[in-house]
Amino acid sequence: MRKLRYFSQNTRLAGHVYDFHGRPAAILRGRILALVMLLAYSWSFEFSLMAGVVTITLLVALAPWLFLKAQQFRLYNTSHRGLRFAFPATIGSAYGMGLPPLLLWLGFILSAAAIASLEVARYAAALAVFPLLIALLLPLFHHRLKAFQHRHARWGDRHFGFESARWAFYKTYLKGLGVGVLALILMMSGGGAIGYAISGRHANPMLMGVAFGILSGIVYLFVWCYMSVRLQQVVWRHTHVDAVRFDTQIRTLPLMRLVVVNMALTIITAGLYWPFASIALARYRITSMRMSMVTPLAWVDTGEDVQARTALGYAATDSFGLDIGL
Repeated sequence: MRKLRYFSQNTRLAGHVYDFHGRPAAILRGRILALVMLLAYSWSFEFSLMAGVVTITLLVALAPWLFLKAQQFRLYNTSHRGLRFAFPATIGSAYGMGLPPLLLWLGFILSAAAIASLEVARYAAALAVFPLLIALLLPLFHHRLKAFQHRHARWGDRHFGFESARWAFYKTYLKGLGVGVLALILMMSGGGAIGYAISGRHANPMLMGVAFGILSGIVYLFVWCYMSVRLQQVVWRHTHVDAVRFDTQIRTLPLMRLVVVNMALTIITAGLYWPFASIALARYRITSMRMSMVTPLAWVDTGEDVQARTALGYAATDSFGLDIGL
């Protein structure tokens, strides 16, 4: 809770800081539940195949509800200028958004478990249809998730909006795939060249493995930063609150440099630098945000009974006391 309150109270917009009002007991309950689910997911297959299947099915059934509760907890307990944020989405809308990709993933898990239990190797190729469908639908599912989050968010009596950006998501994912493939080609050629340069005429498999490992990490980091930046730009450029528009000036190479420096300092200090790394990354993301509006922010909320709506926000915390760390 102190971490959430620290980040909220040190984030300023139009001269006013945010605040976080969550209760430690609610966060503790959520963390315990998340730990129990993680242990069940990690160890259930060690007992039996049936136990693993039942556990994953149960987690899939609960996931949209848990996601909804986490969103409600985080927003209902965050305020700016005395006004609470809110997330008045329904359980039905949460399941309509989250269940299709989860069922697709569950179908893959159940099919793999069935084939493994029957030891019918000739049907293993049929599983390829699930990763293919997941890859084709992943940008759409991601778009539905962000649209669900932003369209149901509210500040005071003002609702956020999210314009459709499906093709922008697909374009971003395709560009990310192209960047990854190009980087992979360069990595393979560069790794071989480095291995031969170090080992002479006869390549040393160990040295080549180390070279490939290092280059793979660099490629993964670059692709992750590229995708993170592009998707953040797409999401915020399609988000608005009435006449207020959002944008972000976050860039790939500065983000990558920041991540590399943070990782290096965290490793050197045996993890002691991690809190400073979290603050540095959050500061870069937040300070990259921009807002454009034709009226002052104080005029965006035109409700007259601010105190009444604020009190309702406080009362709502008792109903949405669940934070699983999403």
